[in-house]
Amino acid sequence: MFDKLDTNIIDGMERGLLSTVFFDNETIKEIKENIFSNPQYKKIFEIMNELYINKFPINEETVIAKLDSSFEQALLNIISANPISQIDSIYNSLLENNYKIYLQNQLKKIAADESSSIDKVNELEALIQRSRDFKRQEIFNFIDFSKAEEKNPNFFLEDILPIQEHEINIISAPGGSGKSYISLYIALQFIYKYTLKKCFLWLSEDEIGVSKKRASSLCKIHNELNINNRITVIGKETQVFHFVDKNLNINAKFELMKQQLKDFSLIVLDPLIAFYGADENSNADARYFMSLLNKWCVDENKTIILIHHHSKASGTNKSSARGASAFIDACRMHYVIEKVENDTRSRKVVIDKTNHFSNEKHDYIIKLFDTKVEVKTFEPQNKRESSFLEKETPKKYSMPTLGNLDDTEVEELWLQLKLKRGRNNGWRK
Repeated sequence: MFDKLDTNIIDGMERGLLSTVFFDNETIKEIKENIFSNPQYKKIFEIMNELYINKFPINEETVIAKLDSSFEQALLNIISANPISQIDSIYNSLLENNYKIYLQNQLKKIAADESSSIDKVNELEALIQRSRDFKRQEIFNFIDFSKAEEKNPNFFLEDILPIQEHEINIISAPGGSGKSYISLYIALQFIYKYTLKKCFLWLSEDEIGVSKKRASSLCKIHNELNINNRITVIGKETQVFHFVDKNLNINAKFELMKQQLKDFSLIVLDPLIAFYGADENSNADARYFMSLLNKWCVDENKTIILIHHHSKASGTNKSSARGASAFIDACRMHYVIEKVENDTRSRKVVIDKTNHFSNEKHDYIIKLFDTKVEVKTFEPQNKRESSFLEKETPKKYSMPTLGNLDDTEVEELWLQLKLKRGRNNGWRK
């Protein structure tokens, strides 16, 4: 009847809240009610609250002193959980989930009650009023505008490929344009230039081994770059999930993901559509999704890069980006990837939209693929081979060792393969 959270997700959220209190005792003030469903967690929170009220420190020793040995495993589970940087959203999710359980239990109780219909109606009316009171929350968090701090937009990698800090940036292109390479190149440049920051990439269309090979290739091309423990990449081995569903409900896993990524400054998600479960062509739905990510940027100082596909009728402007125009409208910078004429190893990354970047430079040539190798043609060894080659003589082509082959290169390789097979088989049909 009600869309309740999964019990494993609830357990993770509850452990995260209690772990945060151990890490910073003052955060207990933000947990206004004992909303813990696990009886042991509920008891532990009671003791934490009692210690705080009496001005005692809240730590493992002071809490366990008031409990018996049956709580040891629960405490270990809590202490091993990661603290939460923004506990409001987790607390509100648990509070709402608790209330949904309460409503369901109350409705079952009213339905099973043998009292008169009038009494049941009165109980239902009281339940409806309580629901309204629960939903009556403050929407805005007002601040004194006269005291607000002035701020100029900042950019990461301004001389390499500008990425607006603490905002959503989008890179879009048709399939096979090198979007994943660009993502890895940005990430590697980021950890090289900002030695105290970390980068997370969810390249959901590729296996992690494929991404590692691409990253290693980029490090060979750009000698200053290297792979270290400040770049984390996951791939198609990890099951993707929609941050919002078709009804714009926020997935509880999104909050857990934010908690796990609290130490990462730059976050790359590829492709956008893998994490979006609402109507792809609805501007209203797209705005809601983008506002969710924007709030994450603001609340936790995250910089997000979304990798986005073009529609099949693609060009080099924002109208070519797949789905609702609100995706592009809501980002601060939008890049489009183009091929470079007579250079299959590089890509041109063009600024299609920027709100704040004032530099006159609007396109960046980036070498992505490894050195060229030459595809040599077969020399005919007999009259039959010469006759075959007279119909369509292959030319010499070059191709990158990584990346996509052009159609002409594919035809050349196919022709050589056919010749080789004919030679190996003695030209038998």
